[in-house]
Amino acid sequence: MIHIVVAGFSATVQDVGREGHLREGVPRSGPADPVAFRAACSLVGNTDRDAAIEIAGLPFAFRCDDARIVAVTGREVSVVARDRLPAWTAVFVRAGDVVRVGGTPRTRYAYVAVSGGIASEEILGSRSAYPRAGLGRTLRAGDAIALGTARRGAEDAGGHVPFEYGGDIAAVAGPHHDRFDAAAQDAFFASPFTVAPESDRQGVRLEGPAIAPRPGEILTCGVVSGAVQVPRGGQPIVLLADHQTTGGYPIVATVIAADLGRVAQRAPGETLRFYRVERDEALERGRALARSLSSA
Repeated sequence: MIHIVVAGFSATVQDVGREGHLREGVPRSGPADPVAFRAACSLVGNTDRDAAIEIAGLPFAFRCDDARIVAVTGREVSVVARDRLPAWTAVFVRAGDVVRVGGTPRTRYAYVAVSGGIASEEILGSRSAYPRAGLGRTLRAGDAIALGTARRGAEDAGGHVPFEYGGDIAAVAGPHHDRFDAAAQDAFFASPFTVAPESDRQGVRLEGPAIAPRPGEILTCGVVSGAVQVPRGGQPIVLLADHQTTGGYPIVATVIAADLGRVAQRAPGETLRFYRVERDEALERGRALARSLSSA
């Protein structure tokens, strides 16, 4: 069992996401920062289908009934058990030791993966919580959750995955890019945007130059994580894990999978800038990331 000692502001169980229910209006959910989630799972010997804990408000603390390999990832996270432990690293934690996860004001999401995975109840084929619809709930101090059978032991400690959160954000042209004239496209791919305080797991809201599409309506269509919608006010929204299943706003671009975590982890008031890449480069960046994670 894993026992939640300090639950933080908002912590939930997440796996790779809920598949097969978009037609019914149920979001996929899953991790807001897929890169940090996948890294944590890989470091402890889990797969993407195994569940971890996503923390959206620190501090957070837990203990396990038995010794486990644990990994904590996220932007500027810190880990302390008996001593300070390295983040983005597979560490061995003794039975009963309280592990405390901290961060900085720039830590939007942190992930705790335990070898064997968090074995909470599956709902609609997934352990991902989506509290807005009553699918799971946020964790509370005192919660005790079952763990799967450990896949790695003390001899596997020490694996490390390096990852940096800085830099500009790569995006491919969106399905409605032709509804934006050259000046609007240039403004989107060249101008700095500021992350708005209203950002959450549904989407990162940006403030900056208005990116106005040409007049006219579009048909409602399915949307994916990373899609950059532009509402009538012209301020883009980058969709994250809890995004709606369909949308009627034009999509100027789609953030590549390898950079989506960099967007999710931007704190309110921070800036980001996009640059355009083509499909082949986006795919290669994704393959390179997968190779680096598989070597953990």
